Amino acid sequence: MKENEYKVAGYSFSDAHDYKEAKREAETVDYIRANTDLNDLNKTIKLYHKLVERKTLKTVVGFTFLKELQERIVKEGIISKESMPCIQIDKNEKQLRAYSNNLVHDQEHKHLEIIEDYKIRLRNSRIISAFLVGIIIVMIVISIWSDRNIFSNYENTIINKYATWEEDLNARQQLLDEKEKLESED
Repeated sequence: MKENEYKVAGYSFSDAHDYKEAKREAETVDYIRANTDLNDLNKTIKLYHKLVERKTLKTVVGFTFLKELQERIVKEGIISKESMPCIQIDKNEKQLRAYSNNLVHDQEHKHLEIIEDYKIRLRNSRIISAFLVGIIIVMIVISIWSDRNIFSNYENTIINKYATWEEDLNARQQLLDEKEKLESED
């Protein structure tokens, strides 16, 4: 096996991107086979039409599966081969990638680095946000459960000041009352 060779479903790929796509499609095909009753011809026809119409499968692995479905439907004789939608193969995408393979690989690598950097930034911002929210909650709890607040010292000072004034006024009033009494007795 070559150093740059990847194998999936009996096919060998030299390009990592093609390999990843083929592997993804092999998993999709396995999932479809496991979760769809392919013995039911109506379901098979609907599945075939959806896959061809949406161009879901784009690699040789997917095309092989589509060809199997197509042959099974034609073999049953419900739909003729001419009236069935054909499997569309787009080569433009593959040709473009073949010419700029190293450039695409470098761009993909840079893109992955940027994504990783943003993931780290997002994680850090979430941690900082959670920390700040925690501080705000603690401040609210302290203000609610605290029996003293910022203004209680000022309030107590003013109350004490007016209490002493009241005592002074009461004492002066008594002195005045006593003087009036003494003067009225004279």
